[in-house]
Amino acid sequence: MSAKKLCLSMMKKGVLAKDTQQSTVRIAPPLTIRENDVDLLVTALDSAVKEYGGA
Repeated sequence: MSAKKLCLSMMKKGVLAKDTQQSTVRIAPPLTIRENDVDLLVTALDSAVKEYGGA
């Protein structure tokens, strides 16, 4: 799975992430984060992984 494709998919879902190398996704949440923001991240990541045939 391409980290870049995963990051682009997450961006379309409202989450910014950065691909590093070809298979690593870097996220940098703020020092303080609300529970609903964590939920958004997890939902977007799960959806993006499923979109590209992952788990």
